Amino acid sequence: MTSEINKLLCAILTAILLFLLASFISELLFPPDKQKGKVSYLLEEIIQEDREVVVNEQEEAKIINSDNISLLMKQADKEAGEKFIKKNCGVCHNFSLPHKNKIGPSLALLLDREIGLLEGYKYSKAFKSIEDSWNLINLYNFLENPKKWLPG
Repeated sequence: MTSEINKLLCAILTAILLFLLASFISELLFPPDKQKGKVSYLLEEIIQEDREVVVNEQEEAKIINSDNISLLMKQADKEAGEKFIKKNCGVCHNFSLPHKNKIGPSLALLLDREIGLLEGYKYSKAFKSIEDSWNLINLYNFLENPKKWLPG
């Protein structure tokens, strides 16, 4: 055999050995869990822990107060907001006076209005139970995650 063939065989054997070594090390790091004849790896716990960390960080980042609201208001794009409202909110809500309810209650003069008490609109029990008014913080939290802000 020539030296070129020897080099080629040596390269192939080295690749096979590296593959076997990597396989051995990966089984040490992530031991297989043999359930019902199938090999599966216990990565779900690791993924779940990572999700919990991300969710906690996102919840902490979304804590809102009056300082954050004023900063958001300064950075807001009024034209983009108007387009968003017309596209997403205008179908169910009216924004002009006099108050005319559609599928949802009229949102004209919403700020500082008692939550769940607009005449002529039938609110859910959850909205009727709140004894607060619509301020910027309540409005932000409601729009950010309505089900979390007001379960039910």
